[in-house]
Amino acid sequence: MTDTPETPTPAPETKTETPAPAPREPLLSKSNLALALATGAFVLALAPYVLPNIQGLIVRGGLLTRPEVLVEASTALREKQDAETRKSVETAIKANEGSIIAADDPILGNPSAPITIIEFHDYLCGACRASHPSLLSFLKANPDVRVVVKEYPIIGKDNSRVLAALALAARDTGHYAAVHNALYSHELSSQADVDAALTAAGVNPAELHAKAQSPAIQAKIEETLQLGYKLGIAATPNFIVDGVLVNGGDIPQLQTLVTAARQKAK
Repeated sequence: MTDTPETPTPAPETKTETPAPAPREPLLSKSNLALALATGAFVLALAPYVLPNIQGLIVRGGLLTRPEVLVEASTALREKQDAETRKSVETAIKANEGSIIAADDPILGNPSAPITIIEFHDYLCGACRASHPSLLSFLKANPDVRVVVKEYPIIGKDNSRVLAALALAARDTGHYAAVHNALYSHELSSQADVDAALTAAGVNPAELHAKAQSPAIQAKIEETLQLGYKLGIAATPNFIVDGVLVNGGDIPQLQTLVTAARQKAK
């Protein structure tokens, strides 16, 4: 025999009742509005702290992907600053145009040439030295151009000033151009180097050193320094052609401005 479970007696049927739904709160109820305003205030309060971090992550990711952007930005900034400086200097040049060239300024090229380039330079300036041969070639190819030279010793300070004074001391003896060119073509690492350059220029070094200390020459250097500061010229070489500033030894730009000056004179 096997035991078979007894069939259970059915339980009496019970009725279930579903509770009536609670009434829904209107969307624009006071409590919902209060919650929305509180949430908005919380988000706004966090924004100054969260947004910069998010922006920073975006910027950082962009820079890591395109690091050349830093170079582009740096170049753009430098060009903007150069343009602003050029505009400022050219405004000052226009305001002082009657006093920039002095009667005792040394001149390279034909003193009577109708077109004038003004050069602010320093013998210890590497860019001045590098561009000097090209400037001499430019003068040779353009006999209607003269360069009025401003001895502007701002690079090596005391040493630059000594060299500027030596060049000015040679002006009155008719040896300015020779000394000027010799100081650029010779190595100037020592006093012996300087004297060798002066000797090559055909002057007596001892006599020129003595004359360079004269109050008149020192006053001339100071006058030029004050002029450069007034114009806002903070580097060398700088050229001025018909009121336009040319930064560095940009000979093609000088040629363009000289050509324009010729056309203007016709």
